Amino acid sequence: MLRLLGFFDDFGHPREVSTGPLAAQVRVTGEPDEAHIVAYLDHGHRLTSFMEAGVDALTGEVHRHTSGCSSLVTDGVWVWRADFAHYLETYHVPLPADFLARVRGLSHRMPDLVGVDFAPVHDELVRGFGWAAAEPWDTETVLPPPARTVATRAEFVARARRDRPVGSWGRTPRKPRRDTQ
Repeated sequence: MLRLLGFFDDFGHPREVSTGPLAAQVRVTGEPDEAHIVAYLDHGHRLTSFMEAGVDALTGEVHRHTSGCSSLVTDGVWVWRADFAHYLETYHVPLPADFLARVRGLSHRMPDLVGVDFAPVHDELVRGFGWAAAEPWDTETVLPPPARTVATRAEFVARARRDRPVGSWGRTPRKPRRDTQ
C-alpha cells in the first residue's frame, strides 16, 4: 500500500491518491512535537525535483517551499510533496498514526534510504503515478539523509522582511524635467 502525505485535492491529484481538501483539514494546533516533525520532513530524500514555483493553496502567498513545491520526498516508507512541511507547520494538518509512530520511533531522525527496502515502495509509486518510463530503483544503494536544503520558517520570514522593497517599491521618485529653451 502506497503511504502518501499531503496530496490534497487542491493540487489536482487523482482521487486514488488524494487526501481530501486542505481547507477541511486545517486545525488550530498541531502535534506537541510538530517542529521536530517539520524538520524530519525537510530532511527527506528527494525522489523527484520539479522546476516550478507554487504558492500556498489557501492564501496564494509564497512560502519557504515555493520552489519545487510538488517534488516528491520520502523516508523510505512514506512519500510526500516537498511543500507538505509548510502545510503542516502553517495549518497543523492531521497526520496518520502510523507515520507519527515511525517518526517518533526514529527520534525524529531521517533514516538512510536502503535500496533493497525501498525498491518495492518505488515500484508502487511508479505504478500509482503512471510513470511507465521510470527506471527500477537500484537495490544495492544506501543513501544517507541529505543536508537540509530549505530554510526554516523563521529564516524564510526574516529574509522576506529584509528583502521586501519599501516605499514606492524601491524606486526613487523621478526628478522633475527642466525646460531647455
